Parts: sequence; structure tokens; C-alpha cells
Amino acid sequence: MHLIKNDYEYRVWMLDAYFYQDNIEGDKLLTDEEMDDFLFEYRPQEYPCLGTVTPSKESSLELDITFFYRDHISEWAKSMGLINTK
Repeated sequence: MHLIKNDYEYRVWMLDAYFYQDNIEGDKLLTDEEMDDFLFEYRPQEYPCLGTVTPSKESSLELDITFFYRDHISEWAKSMGLINTK
């Protein structure tokens, strides 16, 4: 799980967590244009958010990208008694 505050952090996180390309040289699976399209399509709805990359439950060779937003986290905090609901 990673805190993402802006588009730049999202891109860096995705390259590291999803594509595993940090400091790797050599051929890429996607062109720069395809990579930009992919990142745009799967971007979070808003910042800040928490992002996770987990193995897919549907396909063993794929990964799932999930984002959690302030509303999710606030609800969890309330249900855990960490935030007063008064």
C-alpha cells in the first residue's frame, strides 16, 4: 500500500509496483505512448489516495490495481473508533 499525492508519484509508483521497471535497462513491453495510455486509463480518481497492486483473483498472470480514497479511510477510522462521530 502506498500513499500517492499527485500524478508524478502515481507514475513512479506504477512503474515500480506494477511494471517493476525501476533501474531496469533493456526492451520494454510497451511503447512510451502505450505506457502513457495505460497509466492514464488506470489513474486514480483523486489525490491523495492509497494505492495497492495485488495478484489478480481472476487470472494468475495479472495484477489488480486498487485505490482507496479519503471517504474509505474516514469510514474505516470511524468504525475502528479512531474518529469521533459526534
